[in-house]
Amino acid sequence: MGAFLSRSDCILMVVDIQERLHAVMEESFRETYVKNCIILIESARTLGMPFIVSEQYPKGLGPTISEVAGHLEGLPCMEKLHFSCFRDDGIKRAIEAARRKTAILIGIETHVCVMQTALDLLDAGFGVVIANDAVCSRRARDRTASLDAMARLGVLVYPAETIAFMLLEKAGTREFKTLAPLFK
Repeated sequence: MGAFLSRSDCILMVVDIQERLHAVMEESFRETYVKNCIILIESARTLGMPFIVSEQYPKGLGPTISEVAGHLEGLPCMEKLHFSCFRDDGIKRAIEAARRKTAILIGIETHVCVMQTALDLLDAGFGVVIANDAVCSRRARDRTASLDAMARLGVLVYPAETIAFMLLEKAGTREFKTLAPLFK
């Protein structure tokens, strides 16, 4: 994987942005990570990229939060028990069926499900990108430490806007005009 992202090579993975988890995330960062998740979800939708949406034990942790779920209409949420999405057979098959080489990960928690998914994907030969401002943990130090560790291990760590603009490639397109209001 190169340092530059291409929409034709990427899949977006929305990891476990669920009610009971979201409620205990780092309070000062909650609004920021949700806003940036929506930017990347809308970017991927507009650009026709494939998605994987996971929910960790929804019976106990609840559904995807309404702010995000409203942008995921028509997409199935894949229930899982493993912390790593890639260890769930159904999700693993869906990732492989997308035939993309690079996974962009957003969601919660950075140091648990997002990190374990990233590491499994790396081990399987995928390129992995984390939007550092579209992931969250209960504690800022856990988010920061896991982002640093993942970067050292070969995960690209970029801001959500950087990812969106790389996928867009240029201004003046229909896609850019559609997404431009999200960047204000």
